[in-house]
Amino acid sequence: MELTDVLLTLAGLVTVAIILKNNSVAQPDWDKLPTLPKYLSLHPECATEDDEHASCYACGSRKVLFSPLTCVGDYRRRHTCLACGKVLFSSRAILGQANSPDTQKLTSQ
Repeated sequence: MELTDVLLTLAGLVTVAIILKNNSVAQPDWDKLPTLPKYLSLHPECATEDDEHASCYACGSRKVLFSPLTCVGDYRRRHTCLACGKVLFSSRAILGQANSPDTQKLTSQ
């Protein structure tokens, strides 16, 4: 093999490694995060007047931000405390769920 072939092969392997690492980092155990009802059953003191929100169990802050897990089109939401940075629970966006992989599996069966 020539030097350019070796370098191209190494570049390809490095690229694959970076992609695989980014995929594992971008989805930090989303399936293991509790949903809001489960979170509130574990931390009943975190309930608020609004049925769709909760406060942080670690610091008590009511400043909880939800954001897509990977990108704007992702239907999976991660709820994080803005004060202490704890990831609290997960949810799913109502819009965009029709195109989710989970929904597509269910409708194809």
